Amino acid sequence: MLAGYGILAVVVAVLMLPSGTPAEMFECEMGVTSTYQSNRTFEANLNLLAANVSSAPAGYAVATVGAAPDQVYGLALCRGDVVVANASACRACVAAAYADGKRNCSGVSGVTMYEDACVVRFSRQRFMDSLNADQWNVEAMIWRQEVSPSSVKVPEVGWFNAAVTKILAALINNAVAATGNSSTMKYFVTGEVKDFDPKIYGFAQCVPELTSKQCNECLTTLLFYEKQAYLGKSLLWVRTNSVWCRLTYDLQPFYGGRAMLQVSAPPSPPAVETPVLIPGPGAGKRKSVAGIVAGVASSVVVLLILSIFAYVFFRRRTKVTQTEHSLKKITRGQCMIFDLSVLQQATENFSQNNKLGEGGFGAVYKGVLSDGHEVAVKKLVGTTEHGLDQLHNEIQLLAELQHKNLVRLQGFCLHQGQTLLVYEYVKNRSLDNFIFDTSRENALKWDQQYNIILGIAKGILYLHEDSSLRIIHRDLKSNNILLGDDMEPKIADFGLARLLAEGHTHTMTSRIVGTYGYMAPEYALDGNVSTKIDIFSFGVLVLEILTRIRNRHSDHHDLASEVWNCWTKGTVTKMVDQSLDGFSEKQALRCIHIGLLCVQSDPDDRPHISSVIFMLTRENTELQPPAQPAFFFETESASSSP
Repeated sequence: MLAGYGILAVVVAVLMLPSGTPAEMFECEMGVTSTYQSNRTFEANLNLLAANVSSAPAGYAVATVGAAPDQVYGLALCRGDVVVANASACRACVAAAYADGKRNCSGVSGVTMYEDACVVRFSRQRFMDSLNADQWNVEAMIWRQEVSPSSVKVPEVGWFNAAVTKILAALINNAVAATGNSSTMKYFVTGEVKDFDPKIYGFAQCVPELTSKQCNECLTTLLFYEKQAYLGKSLLWVRTNSVWCRLTYDLQPFYGGRAMLQVSAPPSPPAVETPVLIPGPGAGKRKSVAGIVAGVASSVVVLLILSIFAYVFFRRRTKVTQTEHSLKKITRGQCMIFDLSVLQQATENFSQNNKLGEGGFGAVYKGVLSDGHEVAVKKLVGTTEHGLDQLHNEIQLLAELQHKNLVRLQGFCLHQGQTLLVYEYVKNRSLDNFIFDTSRENALKWDQQYNIILGIAKGILYLHEDSSLRIIHRDLKSNNILLGDDMEPKIADFGLARLLAEGHTHTMTSRIVGTYGYMAPEYALDGNVSTKIDIFSFGVLVLEILTRIRNRHSDHHDLASEVWNCWTKGTVTKMVDQSLDGFSEKQALRCIHIGLLCVQSDPDDRPHISSVIFMLTRENTELQPPAQPAFFFETESASSSP
């Protein structure tokens, strides 16, 4: 979550929810120091904090419990009418929200819960300090529900939108001016549009510690994004939330007591008169049979075209809707939904100057969010269905995965067929920029190369054995390995990844995807998918890193064959760059040996990734001799040798 950086940043997530009472919304604050799975002190402090703020009699409380580094900060704010009508309901909402936050974001030390009657936040961050900064953070989370034609009849959409805008603007003006007789009633107002069918209800509220200027800025920001949600549509309700303020309208009464503000309905739009066509001279004459036949034929053709278009449109729309609904279930609280305009601004409208690279699935651009946070934005190409399939696949996987050797997904964007993924920005870009740089400007030290090999192996271990899902990447290659500030490797691009069902060791696919030269033979030829295809790709990567030679597989040559030929002749060290700082010939030979074990033709002969890590970290362990690699081609010198 971006709150706590002390900079004004608007991040918007818009969720379409099914009919009925809106479910809870939550945000999990992800970051390097955002977990506390094994920290009982922090959890004890959190429980004490929840008890303190839940018992606050006024419906608003901020509290701090414990000492650093296990100190926890909290905020709770109930809707004003709930406090007035039933203080115990407020306390129950806050207590439930804390419990829900711990459950929904298990082990995460920063959570915001948006319940219908209250909002709570707890965090390791001193997030209240951001209110005193020159600029501060507004984060909008929006629920909305379209009107069902069978439930509520609404007037012309333009008139309806005008009425909604009028009540929300009036609520903002009155909320900013509201002082109230308690902290909860400060900056709180309810209202309704009178003489309008259906009646529109609304409320606005700010955290009492905001200045009136901050409250106005916060609510105005929410209004801007709320208008983007409802303009041109008839929405049953829209609930827009941030930690600092809330803005809501609904066509059903949802707050207690009488409305504090009555707003008159906007003038109704003038009726649109249907033009009367006056027959001209010659009207009424019989049309020719040919003209009638032509008209009928044209109508049939048009109807046929429209039918085909409707079929394609609704088939695709169904696919898009199903995928979007699935994505929203996956990502609520796990990653952000970005607005396209935010990403356009961050990347300078996807400027070529910000382009980091391009692959088969689209281009990647560097972006800088309004809070200064750097991100990498992957703009997918292809049809809407294909883009959504890959988007769904990557988000489904990365939303579940957290490991230092995997690139972190921060969010995504869906906009009129465009699909974009937002990742952490990894400063040093991809591995291929270092190992294939002939200018040696990006030369690595030996220990950096060795740690990169080990880090990649640890990332694969997490995917294959340690994560809750058993994942096969299927596209491990040098430009899908990103290097962080300390040259720590991060595996990226999970668009082609496959899941293995629990208890299964392999599966089959009829669609072969990936990069030739890194593909295991059983996958390239037969579509056999197992963890051993990632082991093969890893072996190719190891050989590329050590030799600084790109694997260009062809009918007459590949890197594994060249290394194997030198290995059998005892000259393989000549292929390794020995000028690297801290070079260790013993480690180099061992890594090449492991690489050759990984590219063996028979997948059963290749080691599991846990064995690879054991071999890399236990230098005294004896290694089995490697067999001839897959796709082995003898060179002339090899074939002529005895």
